[in-house]
Amino acid sequence: MALAVSFVPATPASAQGDSGSSLAELQKQRDQVRSQKASKASEVNGLKASDAEVTSALDALSAQVSAQQDRVEEAKRAVNQAESDKSAAEAAQTQTQSDLDGLRSRMMDSAVHAYVTMGSADPMSGVGVDDVNDAVNKRTFLSVQANENSDVVEQFRSKQEDLELQRAAATAAADRAAKSKADVQSRLGDLNAAYDKQQAFSAQLDDRLDRALGEADALAGLDDNLSSSITAKQAEIARAIAAQRAAAEARAKAAQVQLKAASSRSGGSGGSGGGGGGAPATITGSGEIVSVGGIRVHQSIAGNLQSMLNAASAAGISLSGGGFRDPAGQIAVRRNNCGSSQYAIYEAPASSCSPPTARPGTSMHERGLAIDFTQGGGTLTRGSSAFAWLKANAAGFGFYNLPSEPWHWSTNGN
Repeated sequence: MALAVSFVPATPASAQGDSGSSLAELQKQRDQVRSQKASKASEVNGLKASDAEVTSALDALSAQVSAQQDRVEEAKRAVNQAESDKSAAEAAQTQTQSDLDGLRSRMMDSAVHAYVTMGSADPMSGVGVDDVNDAVNKRTFLSVQANENSDVVEQFRSKQEDLELQRAAATAAADRAAKSKADVQSRLGDLNAAYDKQQAFSAQLDDRLDRALGEADALAGLDDNLSSSITAKQAEIARAIAAQRAAAEARAKAAQVQLKAASSRSGGSGGSGGGGGGAPATITGSGEIVSVGGIRVHQSIAGNLQSMLNAASAAGISLSGGGFRDPAGQIAVRRNNCGSSQYAIYEAPASSCSPPTARPGTSMHERGLAIDFTQGGGTLTRGSSAFAWLKANAAGFGFYNLPSEPWHWSTNGN
C-alpha cells in the first residue's frame, strides 16, 4: 500500500506573509516552510510511495537544496561587502592620517616662525612716533597669523574626529566580515545536510527502479501496454534523479574551481592535515584504462582520482582498492553475490543480491568510473577514518558514495 503523506505543514501565524514583515523575516519564514516540507519528504518510503508522492518528495528536497544554496551565496556576498567596506575605511584612515601629518607640520612651522620673528609680545614697545606705521603693520601681521593658526588648529581637530570615525567604521566592518564568514560555514553545513537528505532518497529510488524495471521485463510478454506505462513512469523518475545528480556534479566542479582559485591566491598552500600517507599517487599506463596509485580506472577520471588520493595522503589517510572490472569480472561478482543461476547472474535486480550488485553490462566498474576503496587492506565501514574523510571531501573531486555501500564511490553515486 502506498504511504500517504501530506506536504502541507502546520504554518504559524507569523508565516502567513504579514505585510508589515521585513524582507529578511519573510525569507526566514519561507526557509522554515521549505525545511518542514523537506523533512516530510525525507520520511517518504521511496520503495512504497506512489508516483505522485515520489514526485512531490523530489520537488520538496530540491527546493530545500536550492534554498540553502541561496543562503550560502547571500552569506558570501555579505562577506565580500564587509571586506570591501573595511578596505575603504582603512584607505580613508591612511588619507586622513596623511592630512593630519601635514597639518601638524604646518602648526610646528608656524610656531617656529612666530617665535623667531616676533620676539616682543608688544609690537609698540621700543618704537618712536616715526615707527607707528611699522607697529601697525606688525600688529596686523600678528592678527592674520593668529587667524591662520586658528584655522589650522580647527582643521586638525576635525581631521582627528574623522580619523576616529573611520577607525570605528573599519572595526565594525571587520566584525561584520567575521560574522558573515561564520554564517557561510554554518549555512554550508545546512546545505550539506539538505544534500544528504536528497541523496538518501535517491538511493531508495535506485532500488525502486531496479525492482520496477525487473517487474516490467517480466510483464512485457503478458501485457505490453502495462509494461510501457511502468517503464515510462520509472523513466520520468530516473530523469529527475539524473537532473539532481547532474546539478550535484556541477556544484562539485564549481567547488573544485573555487578551491583551486583559493589555493592560487594563498600561494599554492596544500591546506591542513595530518602526517603524510606515503609517496604521491602516480598515473601509469595508456589507453582508456590506466592505473592511479594501483587502482585501475578510466583515463577521464584519472587526474581527479590522483588529486584525491594525494589530498587524502596529505591528511594522513591511505586509500587503496579496486576500480575497473571487465565483463568476466562483473559476472564473477554477480555469481558470488547473487547466485549461480542464469536468472541470478543476468536478470535479477541489483537489490536482490547481498551486497547489492549491478547486472553485467550496467555496472560503473565496467566503465572504469567506480572504485571500491579499502583502508589498511580492509573494506571501508561508516565508522572508519577513510569514510569520514571521503564523505567530507570526495565530492570536491567528483566522486559520490552509494549510500548502501560505504566502500563504493563513483562519478554519479551509482
